[in-house]
Amino acid sequence: MDPWVTCFLTGMVIRYLDSLSGIDDRLDYRRVMGVVEGFDHIRDPKAFLLDPNNWVPHAVLRELIHRSEEASGRKDVTYRAALAYFASSNKREPTLMETIARYLDDVDMAVRCSSLWASAYSNYLRMQAFARPDEAHTLYVLARFLPPVDLQIGNSLLIKGNIEGFSQLYPFVESASCEEQYSQLRLETIVAEFGEVYVLKPDGPRNAPTAWLIKEGKTGRTVATARPFGMGVEPAADWEEGQAYAADRPTSRSSERLRALRIEQPGVLRTGSLEYVLQESAIYDAPYTRYRFQWRERSVQEAVRQQPGSVTDRASKGVISRLLFDHLVGLQATQRRALGIFIRNRDLREENKQLRQELYGATETGGLVGKSRPMQELFVLARSVAQSDVTVLITGETGTGKERTARLIHQLSPRRAGRFVAINCGALAENLLESELFGHERGAFTGALAQKKGKFEQANGGTLFLDEIGEISPAMQVKLLRVLQERELQRVGGHEDIRVDVRIIAATNQDLHALVAERKFRQDLFYRLNVFPLHIPPLRERVEDIPLIAQHLLDRHTAVQKKAVKGLTGEALEVLIRYRWPGNVRELENVIERAVALAGPKTAMIGPDLLPPSIREAPETISAQGLDDLVDRIDWPLIMQALKDGRGLTGLIKRIEWALIQRAIKEHAGNKTAAARMLRRTYRWLRKVETGRAGD
Repeated sequence: MDPWVTCFLTGMVIRYLDSLSGIDDRLDYRRVMGVVEGFDHIRDPKAFLLDPNNWVPHAVLRELIHRSEEASGRKDVTYRAALAYFASSNKREPTLMETIARYLDDVDMAVRCSSLWASAYSNYLRMQAFARPDEAHTLYVLARFLPPVDLQIGNSLLIKGNIEGFSQLYPFVESASCEEQYSQLRLETIVAEFGEVYVLKPDGPRNAPTAWLIKEGKTGRTVATARPFGMGVEPAADWEEGQAYAADRPTSRSSERLRALRIEQPGVLRTGSLEYVLQESAIYDAPYTRYRFQWRERSVQEAVRQQPGSVTDRASKGVISRLLFDHLVGLQATQRRALGIFIRNRDLREENKQLRQELYGATETGGLVGKSRPMQELFVLARSVAQSDVTVLITGETGTGKERTARLIHQLSPRRAGRFVAINCGALAENLLESELFGHERGAFTGALAQKKGKFEQANGGTLFLDEIGEISPAMQVKLLRVLQERELQRVGGHEDIRVDVRIIAATNQDLHALVAERKFRQDLFYRLNVFPLHIPPLRERVEDIPLIAQHLLDRHTAVQKKAVKGLTGEALEVLIRYRWPGNVRELENVIERAVALAGPKTAMIGPDLLPPSIREAPETISAQGLDDLVDRIDWPLIMQALKDGRGLTGLIKRIEWALIQRAIKEHAGNKTAAARMLRRTYRWLRKVETGRAGD
């Protein structure tokens, strides 16, 4: 269930902020609305949030409360906003809900309708009121925030302010108070709202702590302590199982499962000008919140003097009818806005689908170009593995097209309707990578102003591409391994296990076999990733594809740069084929893009003169016949010296073998597994040779 809230509550907060000097300039309402995708197109977000007929996701209210606290410097800004709103009821047009409350003309009846008010305010809040038979002018209000909403200080105070403040609508009410007897607020949430300033630590046995300590993060000083607390129950009609917890009743067996915490040592949490007081004996971590609402009434004569005229007269049928029609008009406008958002999202989905078809539909190879045997084998393997959900490990040098291959697999798979989410694991620091992959809760660290979904959640139902997987730290390898095994994760700063349905494709230009042997990469993680290995050959191993790739890239960049170039001359192609391309297709694309940029407005063919000097001056490769004649080209005295230094022919052959191994490793960008494969040897054989050379 997606949690939504009426803008009656957001408007309440904004009106109070408007009454404070200089606050409005500090709030960017577009950013407040921008926390939820789909609401960024609203032209006047402040006006939208002030209209009580509108609805917004709860995340918008949460962001507004957070920014209001920062701007005002007060954690109780929502409580003050609610009281101020109802205090100004005589100076503005009442809303429909205020009019209904006045029309009831009975505080007791109005509070007992709290379940209706809750459903009118939101779809994630459940409320119920009941009375004790021996207490006059006293009602107990139960309020439960439903998942996935995590109750926070601002929300709690906003509810309290509404319960206490609405009584100001009645002239016969002299005073009213709302006391929180126990709270659904979790100590963990309260501490998290102050960032890294404080930490919550258990004291005692790990499985059953006897106390919880709130300490300063830097000094370790204990600010407040709490201990587990049990409560009895009492009857509460229409609430869960017809009963509710009562803090002033003795503990009974029915409360054995209750995990509430009571403050034993009070304290004050502070960060900047914001502070929150943990009162002695205050109770947190309850399954719901319980308020004791009490009011005192004036005499009839005093009430008339306070506000002449009957409440019922003021709320005449004509006024109620007009408000109902206004509400109906507002509701229709809201529905039209919601329909507009729905249509816009549908159009975006259609456009996205169309773009995908254009991107991948034009070719079954997902933008990869090649008719050589290695590439045809790669396409066959990619099509085969796409039909299953097995994890794929793509290896290859930089610039060979690993991400394009991953996208091709996704597009050919049954998950093509889901998202393809890519992340470069080597481009982020460890703490940032963890937040990007798994997401974070609000307050998990400095700067975590709102809850954020990680790449795993974003890719749910689709494919997650982990590029440069060999760059992640050992600590991150452990966390990633758990998610791959369990398909469950916890956001940074969170404690809830979140299940994800994601297909994993990883890629690296490093030799993971070597990293495992050197204990730099976990063997169990390697086996989790290497279920279906795919190796992309470097460009120098498929030179027959260079003309095709070059023409493909040329067509793309001539269209972008609006040039008249049609192709490359034979001489230019010979230069491209002769070059070794250490940067592979990416380097070739840069060369083509540069040549198109240098081409004149009437240039039809790219010649060697438009290619970089480093490409034109590359040494020619030795043909197969030249390799057979290589010994004849070397001066004989040099061969004699080599035989002497190498202790005969056997030593010379070993030196040549070692030189070829080093060249193979260099040609494969340090990937020893690929180098051994090219030499028709195994990785173990190559490591054995290396070990032998180190011992010489």
